[in-house]
Amino acid sequence: MKDWCYGFAAELIGFCVSLLPRSAALIFGGWLGVFVYWIAKEHRNLACKHIHQSIDISDDHQIKVIAKRCFENLGKTVVEFMRFPKLKVEKIRKYVKIEGVEHVENAIAQGNGVILITGHFGNWELLAASLSALVAPVTPIVRELRSRSLNSLVVRYRQQAGYTTIDRDTGIRDALRCLRRNGLLGIVADVDTTVNGVFVDFFDQPAYTPYSPIAFSLRTSAPIIPTFIVRQSDNTHLVKIEAPLTLEKCDDKEEELVVNTQKFTSIIEEYVRQYPEQWIWMHRRWKTQP
Repeated sequence: MKDWCYGFAAELIGFCVSLLPRSAALIFGGWLGVFVYWIAKEHRNLACKHIHQSIDISDDHQIKVIAKRCFENLGKTVVEFMRFPKLKVEKIRKYVKIEGVEHVENAIAQGNGVILITGHFGNWELLAASLSALVAPVTPIVRELRSRSLNSLVVRYRQQAGYTTIDRDTGIRDALRCLRRNGLLGIVADVDTTVNGVFVDFFDQPAYTPYSPIAFSLRTSAPIIPTFIVRQSDNTHLVKIEAPLTLEKCDDKEEELVVNTQKFTSIIEEYVRQYPEQWIWMHRRWKTQP
């Protein structure tokens, strides 16, 4: 019953949000994020701690401003996701611009599939929806939510936005099939994880990171293309598609995984440094230690 109530409440809020004009919905989302910032003391303090230890900022006020904007961005992201059932291609074209499409087109032409790697940055769900609508269908790898009703709702919203997903814990074969049919496989690889990973440097601290993007690429010859969506000051979005990674070959396979996982992690770090308010600083990124 409790789980059903979660799903019902989320769907009701989503319905109400979808009735609002986009500008009003985003104002509400920003307020929601700031509200959570003030009431969620543990997560607020954790975000401030991570910002302080990662970015060269000594001013406490500036740290708190970044942390609050991080929560604000998440609130807007949630609201935008709740509006997915009404998301149309013409709206995506209006509010999302894409740079670097040629990198994906050239990779598709090679015929080995494409691995798009990103982080929990900007509105990563809108990234999948936008690329699926304007470039080619993307199939992200995701972790199912613990709540069955909420997970069902999220799956439905994603499908209504034009993309399907692969379960992180059971979908290795599905991921390989996606690449072998020359599809676009999306991987968000910037969180502490229980799946197989290696330690690499993230903001000069050892961070346990999944090596699956590298493993998939080595197995299928699919290029890895870093791709990010950046929220603009007017709440439009800019998708930046980078050139494919050049993987290093090593005699030692474990070293090969570490070296190349560091490559994409460093790119994620560059984006977070440039737009610190658009990353999830409240996440326990450095929880697992060597």
